[in-house]
Amino acid sequence: MILTVGNTKGGVGKTTLAVNIAAARAMQGRDVLLIDGDRQGTAQTAIGIRAEREDLPGIACAAYPDGSILRSQLLQQRGKYDDIIIDAGGRDSTALRAALILTDVLLVPYRPGSFDVWALQG
Repeated sequence: MILTVGNTKGGVGKTTLAVNIAAARAMQGRDVLLIDGDRQGTAQTAIGIRAEREDLPGIACAAYPDGSILRSQLLQQRGKYDDIIIDAGGRDSTALRAALILTDVLLVPYRPGSFDVWALQG
């Protein structure tokens, strides 16, 4: 399964969600590749820190912020892993567009504002 966590808005928790989904799937015994499609590289940094823990299952991680490279790597890698989780950057980018073309599942996290919460209460 290819799952993309994406939104053109930054700061909504995409990387946190992508890393946690990858970790949960790895803990279920699945072979996981996390692709960091954001030039900031935060997901790759998080997986590097996590790799220092020997008691946790490993997660393969690669950074492909360029859309054409991300697309070609997805096509090559999709049969090698149970799950590929893509952390797409917080802007309209070639990496986000490439991920959208090939993904099976798209998660779009967002932070509700006060009017959103108010509407739910009314």
